[in-house]
Amino acid sequence: MDTPAYPQPAAVQIVRDRRGIIVGRLETQHNTRKTIARDARGLLVGQYDHRIDVTRDACGVLVGTGNLLPALLPRR
Repeated sequence: MDTPAYPQPAAVQIVRDRRGIIVGRLETQHNTRKTIARDARGLLVGQYDHRIDVTRDACGVLVGTGNLLPALLPRR
């Protein structure tokens, strides 16, 4: 049995700029094997699919291969 019988909560990583202001967060969803990027207001910025190793923006347009989510977060 590889997966637990209960759903696992998403692991959340807060992303801050140099001044310590929150610019976004990265939520890793274990059951779908995706990482979701949200800006400071909670709006979807993009997602990274670990299985096929691609990053897509909020509209689903391919951004590139690999995890490019930090580049999609707005800088202040």
